Amino acid sequence: MTKHSPLNHPDAPLQYLPLSELYLHDMNPRQDTPDDDVAAMADSITVNGLLQNLLGYRDPANSGVGIVAGGRRLRGLIHLGKNGAQMLDSKAPDLSAIPVQVTDDAFLARAWAGTESATQKPLHPADEIRAYAALADQGNSAEMIARTFAQTVRHVKGRLALAHLCTATIEALRRGDITLDVAKALTLARDPEQELEVLQGALDGKRQEWWVKQQLTDSKVRASNYKAAYVGRDGYVAAGGRMRDDLFDDESYLEDPDILDALFEKKLADIAEGIKVQFGWNWVKPHSESHIPYSLTSNLTQVAGKKTPLSMKEQNEQAELQDKEFRETLTPAEAKRLNELESKAKPFWEEATRAKCGIYVYVDHRGKLCIDGAYKDQKSTKKNTRPGDAGAETDIPSPKLTQAGVEDLRRIQLLALQTATLGKTELVLDLFAWQLECGYATYSGLFNISLTDPQIEPEAEGAWTVDDALSDGSNQRELGRTQGNYAESFKTFQAKGKKHRNTVLTRHLIRTINGQTVNALGTSLLAPMVEPDIRSVWTPDAPTYFSRISKAALESLWQDLVLEGRPEADAADFNAMRKSDKIENLHRLFNDADFRKALQLGPEAEHRIATWLPPEMETEAAQ
Repeated sequence: MTKHSPLNHPDAPLQYLPLSELYLHDMNPRQDTPDDDVAAMADSITVNGLLQNLLGYRDPANSGVGIVAGGRRLRGLIHLGKNGAQMLDSKAPDLSAIPVQVTDDAFLARAWAGTESATQKPLHPADEIRAYAALADQGNSAEMIARTFAQTVRHVKGRLALAHLCTATIEALRRGDITLDVAKALTLARDPEQELEVLQGALDGKRQEWWVKQQLTDSKVRASNYKAAYVGRDGYVAAGGRMRDDLFDDESYLEDPDILDALFEKKLADIAEGIKVQFGWNWVKPHSESHIPYSLTSNLTQVAGKKTPLSMKEQNEQAELQDKEFRETLTPAEAKRLNELESKAKPFWEEATRAKCGIYVYVDHRGKLCIDGAYKDQKSTKKNTRPGDAGAETDIPSPKLTQAGVEDLRRIQLLALQTATLGKTELVLDLFAWQLECGYATYSGLFNISLTDPQIEPEAEGAWTVDDALSDGSNQRELGRTQGNYAESFKTFQAKGKKHRNTVLTRHLIRTINGQTVNALGTSLLAPMVEPDIRSVWTPDAPTYFSRISKAALESLWQDLVLEGRPEADAADFNAMRKSDKIENLHRLFNDADFRKALQLGPEAEHRIATWLPPEMETEAAQ
C-alpha cells in the first residue's frame, strides 16, 4: 500500500463527531442535491441507520471537518437535525456521534472524493423493478420502499408500474436489448400476447419508443380527443368501452373507437333534435368534425342574429372572470355570473327567423358543444328585401319607435366613431396590434374581428418543427384577459415602436392563413410569392407518412430513391422485407445520416432524398 492509498489509511482514523462540526467540503463532487433526494435519504437513514461512515478532511483553512465523500448522507443528517424523524416507527441516529474517517492529507482527501464518486453505481432499472416488486408483494407500500432505497416515491411508483410487464420484457431490458423508454411504452399493451408480439418486433428491428407506441396506440383514441371529452369517460366505460392509461405520459387511451363514435353521434344527434324542438328551428344538423368547413355552408346564406351589447363594466367583469377561469377554478357564484354574462352576449333570433332557418351543432377541439349559424337556403332568399318584408333575412324590427330609435342612435354613434377614425391609419394599426397582443376576445376588444388558428401540427408525432414565431403569433391565448388600465396598457404598447407593432400584426395574421380545406388562395396566390420550403419544417418520417402508405408505395419509393442503377437483387431483398421493416428503412433513409452513408449512395441519390416530397404535396402545390 502506498503512502496515499485511499482505503484504510493508518493516518485516517475513524472518529465520532457531532453534526455541528461537519460541513460539505468543496472537494465533494455532489455539491447540488435536489430537496426530494435529501428527504428520501433522511427517511432511509431513519429506517436503515447510517450504513456507511462519512469521509472527511480537516482543512487547515476552515474549522471543523469538511465531508469530501458522503455529501448526500450529510445532507440527510442535517435534514434530520432540523426536522427530526418523520415516521412513527423510527428515529434519527445520534447526531452527536457521527462516524467519520478523517484525514489531514489533502491528496488523500481528494482521492477519497474521486473514488467514491466513481464507484457509486445505481441499480440497473431491471434490478430495481424486481427488487421493488418483491418488497411490494410482501405488503410494503411505495412510501416504505422509497425510504428503504433512499429514492423518491414517484421513482418507486414508476418502477412498480413496470413490474407488471412480462418476464421476457424485463429480461430484454436487463440485457440492454431494449431501452427503458421502450419498456415504458410496452405498458400500453392491452394484454401479454400483444406485449410479447410488439416486443419481438422491437427486438428484431431494434425499434425505438415511437415505433412501439405507434403499434400499441394506432387503433386507439386519446382521452384528450374532442369526441372523448364530449362523451365523457364514465359514459364510454358504461357502454363497454375499454381504457388504457399511459402511466408515464399522463395520457389515457380509449381502445374501442367504434363504441366512442356511436356514443358521440347519438349524443350529438339527440342534442340537435332537442334544440330543434325546443327553439323551433327549421332544421338543426349535427356535424361530427370539430369545425364547420367552408364547403358545408358555401351554398347557404348566413343570417345574422341580434345581440344584446354588454356595458363596458360587464365586458370588464366578463374578461376578469374568464382570465381567472383560465388560471384557476371559479367559485360557484363566479361560474354562475360568467355563464349569465356569456349567455347575455350570445346572438339570438326571433321565432319567425328560426322557423325558416337552420343551424349546425358540432363539438370543438376542446370537447365543447358549439352552434354555427343561422343559415338559410339561397334558393329561398329573396333579393332586394327590406326590413318588414316576409322574406327578409334579418329579423322584423319592432313596430315600437322608441326601440328602433334607440337602435338608430347607437348606430349613429358608431357611424360617427368610424368616420372620425378614417385616415388615422397608424392609430388603427396600433390599436389592432395592441388588441392582438393583449389577447382580447371579439366581445371585449375594440375591433369586431375574430382570428382563429388553422391546425398546422400533424396529429402524429414526427420530424416536424413549428417556428417559435408562429407560436408567439397564436390567436388562442387567454382570450378575454385584461391588462389593468386600458389607456396605460395601450400607451406602453405604443412606446415599443412601429417595428414591434408590425411584428405583432404580421405574426398574428400569418397564423390565420387558411389551408386547402377552406380555399385555394394559399397555394394559388400566396405560395408563388413566398415560395414555401416544406422540407425546412418537416423531414419525411414513419409516424406522419411512411406508416400510412401501402406496401407497394413503399417499394416504389425505395426503388426511385435508392435502387436506381443498382442490381435487381437489391430490389428483391427490399421487397422481401416485412412492411414494418420497409417503413423503418425509409424512416432511417431520411433521418439517419449514418444509415445513408452505409448504403453508399451517390450525389444524385442524396439530392433526390434531400428534395423529395410526397406526391400528395406536389399535387396540392400545383393546384
